[in-house]
Amino acid sequence: MLFFVDETWQEIAGRRVGALGGVAIEQSRYNAFAAEVFAQKRIILDAKELMDHEVGGHRCLSKNQFKRQTEGREAKWLDAADKFFDLLARHKARTFVIWTTDAELLTLRIPSTTILTKPYKQLLFDCRALMEREAKGRLGALNFDQRGTREDAATACAISNYFYRTSGGWREHFVLVPNFTVSAVSPGLQAADLVAYVGAYAGFPEERPELKPFIARMRGLCYEFERTDRTVRTMRRVG
Repeated sequence: MLFFVDETWQEIAGRRVGALGGVAIEQSRYNAFAAEVFAQKRIILDAKELMDHEVGGHRCLSKNQFKRQTEGREAKWLDAADKFFDLLARHKARTFVIWTTDAELLTLRIPSTTILTKPYKQLLFDCRALMEREAKGRLGALNFDQRGTREDAATACAISNYFYRTSGGWREHFVLVPNFTVSAVSPGLQAADLVAYVGAYAGFPEERPELKPFIARMRGLCYEFERTDRTVRTMRRVG
């Protein structure tokens, strides 16, 4: 199982919101998903190479794109985001969102330390729930957007340290060292960027009502699992 994780920060309703977006997709489905993403980018965005026209929430879901759509003008980036969610559903991807307005947690990952932050811990708990219930006997691989050598090294150490030093059967469910990839060539990371952007608005739907259809689609893909007392949906606020 492949997990792709990205971060976003938004100013919403007068406050700073940070969100982690995660996408899980079967490894056996990923190559077909990536090929279909590129095919759609060629059609919609006139891409020539895989890294051309990187899809992301800020670009695809900007207010200007919705204005163009309302005025009957071309809104190709919005069309690209729409197609991304179609392909995620077709390939049975599952989404995860962790968001916060807590000033102490907004950094999400801290480049100066190897301590894993609460938002990332919660995301790992939810990803582990999927592995325990849907992918027994297999390993999940975590993939993050490259930020910089020092910051990525700190994040890798924080995650690996957490896996090695805490109980919870992490080594039974995950490759213990995460991967860092250039998002421009990773459809999985571009999907995670869209999920993070939409997820930041999930707690404030009235601030961007035009995003409600995308929030609904993301919720429809959100991984959920049963506990003895309730159904757990992996879209959470922390702090």
